[in-house]
Amino acid sequence: MTIRHLLLSLLTVSVLSCAHGENVEIDFRYESNNRADFSKLKGSLQIAEFFDERQVEDPKLITSKTFGNNEGGYYAEVALTQIIQTAFQQAFEANAAVLVDADPDFIITGSILAIDATTVDRAGVENIQITFRTKLELRAQGRIAWQTTLFGRGRAPTEEGVVPAVKEALSRTVGELIADDYFKMEII
Repeated sequence: MTIRHLLLSLLTVSVLSCAHGENVEIDFRYESNNRADFSKLKGSLQIAEFFDERQVEDPKLITSKTFGNNEGGYYAEVALTQIIQTAFQQAFEANAAVLVDADPDFIITGSILAIDATTVDRAGVENIQITFRTKLELRAQGRIAWQTTLFGRGRAPTEEGVVPAVKEALSRTVGELIADDYFKMEII
């Protein structure tokens, strides 16, 4: 092997390892003071599969931005659509909703439109700020009964990493829906 081939091989390995980024475990658990009583829904409810409209190659990608010592972005343990769908399921169950898998009267569908990541200064401390933009629709009897775009923003000091910021962004996204009076008027 020539020196040129060796250098190309090392460069390729270096680029691939940077492109992969850091794998993190989100392990989101819904815990919120946003209380609503979904025990008396007008019908059965299903949280359907979420979609990713971000135009990314890897559905596990949180952000390709680098914070701290990271060189290739951050990737969740599973697709972000699965994480956000599970977050909504947890929120409804925590607020007394009974979810069904088949023949629902109401279906919540959603899409991740964007995940923005940046650093912000908070009282002299550099923070990671993550913002989820999520489109939601409530379908009833084959029609769209309600729709909106939710914004959930989370921040955490850079030294704590991206996970706390993602968890807070998820919590705020879900909390926005739970607190939406127009949404509640459609299903309760």
